[in-house]
Amino acid sequence: MLEVISVKKSFKDSTEHVLKGIDFKVDKGEVVAIIGPSGSGKTTLLRCISFLEKADEGQIRFAGHTYDMKTISKAHIHELRMNMGFVFQNFNLFRNKTALENVMEGLIIPRKMNKDEAKNIALEMLHKVGLGDRADYYPDNLSGGQQQRVAIARALALNPEVILFDEPTSALDPELTVEVLEVMKRLATEGTTMVVVTHEMEFAKEVANRVVFMEGGVIVEDAPAKVFFESPKEARSADFIRKK
Repeated sequence: MLEVISVKKSFKDSTEHVLKGIDFKVDKGEVVAIIGPSGSGKTTLLRCISFLEKADEGQIRFAGHTYDMKTISKAHIHELRMNMGFVFQNFNLFRNKTALENVMEGLIIPRKMNKDEAKNIALEMLHKVGLGDRADYYPDNLSGGQQQRVAIARALALNPEVILFDEPTSALDPELTVEVLEVMKRLATEGTTMVVVTHEMEFAKEVANRVVFMEGGVIVEDAPAKVFFESPKEARSADFIRKK
């Protein structure tokens, strides 16, 4: 369903490529965990897939169409984003809007949906993540875990083909991490297609179908989760697992 081909990315203040030719794909209903040390290019890859960053080279195939990631038009970027959800590290909620309004926003503005229909969908998604009783709460009155669950509800409301998660628990205390991971596990059992940049090894082990291990801007290993954790092929993968 989603495939990236030969993706390269560098930043203006560096001659070193952050991504050095990345190839990987995601099938419908799959959960792919992207893991690796800090600075390996995991978040940059996710941001290039969602066009929050523009890749220097590469292609993306999505839902049967192929696009050049460097020359893609704004119209095609908009089309792709309408079918992708993105959950950020730090929630990215509007502080002056309630949980309900935050979830409705993506339906009313880009999707041009009427408010009544958007409200019904938003309430359904908040119930789905266990926050039906917090619809009228503002972000500052919610815990970090609750805010991240609102962000997940916002992504789900778009009914996307795939949801991209960028270290969704990295800003949370351990007890709040658990509640967010439980929601993600439930989504996985429902067949939600997810690409998750994570440092939560237990989540990757239990929930992911595949693990992509990145280091130094390249994919070192791409394997079924069970195979990766029990018998990694690469010495660097084994060393990373051992340290974790």
